[in-house]
Amino acid sequence: MNEQKFSRRNFLGLSAVGVAAVAGMGLAGCAPKTEAEAKKGAKAATVNSSGIEVDKANITETISCDILVVGGGFAGLAAAVQAAENGDDVILIEAQTTLGGNGQGVEGTFAVDSKYQKEQGVTVDRSIIMQEELGKAQWVPNGLFYKDLIDHSGDNIQWAVETCGSHISGLIDNYPCGAVAGAVNTFHWWEEGAAYVGYIQPMEKKLRSLGASIDLNTRGLEFSYAEDGSVAGIIALDAFGDLVEYAAKAVILATGGFANDDKRLKKLGFDLNTLERIGTPGHYGDGVNMTLAAGASEFNGVCYLKYNRISHGSVEIFGPLWTGFCFGGPFLWLNEDGERFVDESLALRVGNVVTQSAPIHNQPNCTALSVFDQKVYDQKIAETKAMADEWGVSVGEQWKAILETGDDGFKADTLEELAEKAGVDPTAFKAGVEEYNAVCAAGVDGLYGKEKEYLQPITTPPYYIGRIHEVMEGPLGGVVCDRTFRPLLEEGGRLENVFVIGLDGIMLYRDVYPMDVPGSASAECLHGGRVSANEAHKIVAG
Repeated sequence: MNEQKFSRRNFLGLSAVGVAAVAGMGLAGCAPKTEAEAKKGAKAATVNSSGIEVDKANITETISCDILVVGGGFAGLAAAVQAAENGDDVILIEAQTTLGGNGQGVEGTFAVDSKYQKEQGVTVDRSIIMQEELGKAQWVPNGLFYKDLIDHSGDNIQWAVETCGSHISGLIDNYPCGAVAGAVNTFHWWEEGAAYVGYIQPMEKKLRSLGASIDLNTRGLEFSYAEDGSVAGIIALDAFGDLVEYAAKAVILATGGFANDDKRLKKLGFDLNTLERIGTPGHYGDGVNMTLAAGASEFNGVCYLKYNRISHGSVEIFGPLWTGFCFGGPFLWLNEDGERFVDESLALRVGNVVTQSAPIHNQPNCTALSVFDQKVYDQKIAETKAMADEWGVSVGEQWKAILETGDDGFKADTLEELAEKAGVDPTAFKAGVEEYNAVCAAGVDGLYGKEKEYLQPITTPPYYIGRIHEVMEGPLGGVVCDRTFRPLLEEGGRLENVFVIGLDGIMLYRDVYPMDVPGSASAECLHGGRVSANEAHKIVAG
């Protein structure tokens, strides 16, 4: 538990460092400088989400290499190091001021039959992985992607550690997270519970030792094309605000997904007024957008690392208040219209932390009113006391601060007053609570099937509302790829010299990130990096 606690704080701290670092450097330089320029960019129907019109006549320099890696996060670093090890002339470009991207907050990585598991006598039944990951997605994902990942995962993490100098802590477990845990012991924790320490920094050191070029503050915007229509490289915006062309025999895209691409998020049903984005900044969907513009198929099963959240900033995201009050269970969830819409204990029923937020995404404003009384409040304070003591916080004091500021927390002696404080219709709200109380009195949830142990009526004043909103680390998936991580075209065939890896092209999941097999996303980033670099090497070698 200590490792988990500190890793969560490491993640938040590193995220803050990332935000501070880019605040003064530069993503402002990637956006149009005036409203007129923004409108001009929009009218030009730019591929990228920056609004910048890419005109080849304005390119100031062409830089050539064998392999261009776009994005220096978990996947991009794996690809660049592998390519450099293969002896290829590789350039890595990264839009931010530092490497790491989403990988800075990764705590551990999946592997099966790794050297380190064998040393500890840890065994994993592969069929459990398939049943958990594919079965809960109704067997829609391609099982061969999991087979590829499983088959290579042990070698991949050993390569990262023993060849590249990365560091794991030695702890291998099922990643206990909040009120749930994974189904198998596949989670290899990075040193200090943070890949920034155990993986990102060592991989950067390895890449530099191999003589590869690293261009920071350089954002890849769109493909450049040869006369025959094939991809010839990338047009990027460099640290000086100039358009630069990187000519390459192969391009590996690892731009970290589209968590900051507002247009695509709106298309997928997010309410940007209530959505809270966490993690590292600068993931504008550039890799996804340019590949789709080149004719690739869009992946329609995008899933999200997405959680419930009460309050904004004054309480840590993944702490004891989250564990006790955001997972549902004995709470009543109503939407803003006072309607109950789900079995509130669903995350506990399926053992999946990410499932907690899935049904809330479909409600008005992508929010829910978590309603409870003093009895449930006292129960949850008691249940989270040990964790709160470990973290050195008081959940009661946190609630006091939330209630005093009205930061999506409300308390009152009557249901009518509570509804008015939360800004919802008192009549509809009270009716929703009374209907739920009748269900609890009957001891049977005939609509959603909530288990009896969680059917606790809201009858002991004072009463509370915690307004839940979505917190997202990032979307997983965007482009349809084959098993070599080449994007498949809508009209048939594939882009032969383009590879889409990491969050841009991950296809292991469908809509909801299972987390029953912990560490699989970062493992797929590592796997995709190595596979794409080795496939690109074949192109370079002719």
